[in-house]
Amino acid sequence: MFIHNTPMPSDALKANILETTKAYTGFFELRRLTIVHDLFNGGTTGPLVREVLHRSDVAAALLYDPATDKVVLVEQYRAGAHVAAAAPWLIDIVAGRIEAGQTPLDTITREIFEESGLVPTSIQQIGTYLTAPHMSSEIVHIFFATVDAESLAGLHGVAHEGEDIRPHALDRTAALDMLRTQPLSLWAGLALGWLGNRNLSGPDGGGSLLVGSNVCSHAVTGQ
Repeated sequence: MFIHNTPMPSDALKANILETTKAYTGFFELRRLTIVHDLFNGGTTGPLVREVLHRSDVAAALLYDPATDKVVLVEQYRAGAHVAAAAPWLIDIVAGRIEAGQTPLDTITREIFEESGLVPTSIQQIGTYLTAPHMSSEIVHIFFATVDAESLAGLHGVAHEGEDIRPHALDRTAALDMLRTQPLSLWAGLALGWLGNRNLSGPDGGGSLLVGSNVCSHAVTGQ
């Protein structure tokens, strides 16, 4: 078996979208693309049809209380998990769609309060990822936010969006055990994996904090 150990430069390969049609528009948009792209052997494909789910990007956050060493996760019904024959009610991290004119930081600050009732004391960006590039254009911006888990109370969610959300405060070790004991969303798996490899020393959980578009060393003020 031949293994090519030297990736080709990204600008050496080209892909072109010849046609785009909207096959469906609802909770998401299904786009049907006709494409051609270069091959690794130097050739070019003929026209190929690919379908892509398209929707606005997402901001998500893992919530952590450095004073109690607890992780705050949220539980809600997920239709995709239900269809996949997993548990319909999924434990996940806070997340929400980025609306027009908002930044990922604006969005996640709002979503943290809507889904947990908590106000973040600091926010740090973990990374930006393509959720499922084989079938979706969705990009998720994942953050790490410090909160006061002792203030957690009641159920949350936006009623007119049909949200019914129950937050949970778990010991960090119990939250990390979920990586091997139960199904998780990709976002939750990434965030918890990051947490498991993180030095959490310092009042902000370690590391620098993200405020607006700048990285700095002070906390986010309450909204």
